[in-house]
Formats: sequence, structure tokens, C-alpha cells
Amino acid sequence: MIFTKKRPDGTYIKNLHFFTQLLPYIMPTRSDANIFFEMDFDVTNTLKYVKKRKRETDGLRISVFYIILYATIRTIIQRPRLNRFVSGYRFYQRNRISFNFVAKRDLTDDGEEINVTMSFSPLLSLEAFCKKIDDHISSIKEGASTGSEKLNSFIAAMPRILIKFIFWGFKFLDHHNGLPKSVIDSLPFFSTVFFTNVGSVGIDAPLHHNFEIGNGGIFCSIGKLRKINILKKDGTVETRDKIKIIFTYDDRITDGIYCARYIDIMRDLSENPEKLEAPLELTEEQMKQLGLAEKEWDV
Repeated sequence: MIFTKKRPDGTYIKNLHFFTQLLPYIMPTRSDANIFFEMDFDVTNTLKYVKKRKRETDGLRISVFYIILYATIRTIIQRPRLNRFVSGYRFYQRNRISFNFVAKRDLTDDGEEINVTMSFSPLLSLEAFCKKIDDHISSIKEGASTGSEKLNSFIAAMPRILIKFIFWGFKFLDHHNGLPKSVIDSLPFFSTVFFTNVGSVGIDAPLHHNFEIGNGGIFCSIGKLRKINILKKDGTVETRDKIKIIFTYDDRITDGIYCARYIDIMRDLSENPEKLEAPLELTEEQMKQLGLAEKEWDV
């Protein structure tokens, strides 16, 4: 609601430490507050798990990328402060777990790129999660347009002076909590994590910027699969499959130690996906800390 503390995508957080409250004034933009974490994920066991599940489950589309996405959901459940954001110099707990990533209609240099923004219930099983993403991507590749595509196409056709005015108005309304939920839900810049899986086209993870528009606090770049030779204690050499992942993190939303622990948990789950099969059991306190809207629990 405009000129109030209420937003359609989050709940205002009260009683934060005074220094935390001052951080948006000290670092007004996400570029000011960027912290980069570079990690190697050992996906040797993950690749074996993916092959095993494909054999066991008829028609299940599963990949290392899907495992990383699902591991991120399970990690956010344990580290809910990563689902916070800063808007209008205030702090909010996001009321959904949402990801954005880029899909290509076809894997060519000229293949059209489409932003895919989806929210997920924490209660989804791994199988249901994979199917939900696969069905959505399939519909896009078959020609269905996303809300973001339609809106961007409409705005891009306007004269430059109008485009500048629209973006000024957009930022003004966002700053004062005046953007409608339909606009926020249709754009990729209001996601928990923005993923770019550049490894799918054979390149390594870049140090990527965070977008100043919107309120996304984490950008995750996933690089190509690499074969790395490891010298073991007994003197023998072992070849492992590794992926470089670089996180760009808004330091204002929570402290760096909390974020580093998030990455440790996410890496452990990604490298040992068998742990993702364990049934999710949440206490009332955990559910409260997540702060999700009621409909976001629907599977």
C-alpha cells in the first residue's frame, strides 16, 4: 500500500539492531553492498544420483541444476533470513520462495532467452519440484509468453522519453510500496535468488552484478562442469567432477557469516542429494520465521 510499510511481496521487519537499520543509508544501493562468494561444488556423487533417479523414475526430468535449485529451497528453510530484502530503506521478510533463471527456446547462439520466474512451496517433493519446472519450461519453449516478456515487449516499443518516465515511476512506486502484486509477480527482479546457469552453454561462472531495480538480494552464477584431478593421501590420483558457483550477495539483508553458512548447507545438500529425499518436518516456529503467505504452502 503506497506510502505505508505494507507491501504485497513481504512483511515489514520490526526491532532490528540500530546498525542494521542504518545500513541502507550507509550503502543505499545493492552495488554498494555486494559481497562475492566463490565456491567449488563437487558434483561427482550428484551426477551418479541424477543417472540413478532417471533410471528408477519413468519420465522424470532431473539434472544437477534442478538439484541445486531444490537444495536452495531446503537451505532457505533452515536460513530464512536469506529471504529478506531491502526496499525504501526498510527491511522485509519475503512472503514467497521464488527463483528466476534464464531458459533458451533453443540452444543456439541466436536462441531467444526468456526469464523464468517461479515460486515454490517448501512442501514440494523433489519429483514434484522437477516436474513443475519442466512443465513450465516446456510450455515456454512451445511458444507461450511469460508475463515479463509481454510487459517488456510493450514498454520497449515506446519512445525513449516515455520509457525513462516509466522506469522513474516504477522505481518511485516500488520505493513507496505502491507497485501492485501483479507487476511484482510478473518481473524477474523480485526473486529470492536470480540464477544464471551459464555452464549449460559451456562457459564458467562470472562475477555477476546484482540488479538495482527490484529487490532481489542474491545472484547465483553456475559454471560449466570441470574434471579436476585430486591427489589422495595414499598418493593416488582421483578425478572429480566439479562446478564453480559464484554468489553475489546483498550484505545489508543479513551478516556475511550467516550467508556463508547458507552456502555451506546448500553445497552439502547439492553434493549429497540423497539428503533431499528426507521428509520435511517444520515446527511452528520455523514456519513463522519463513513468513510465507498462506497460499505459498500449497503444493
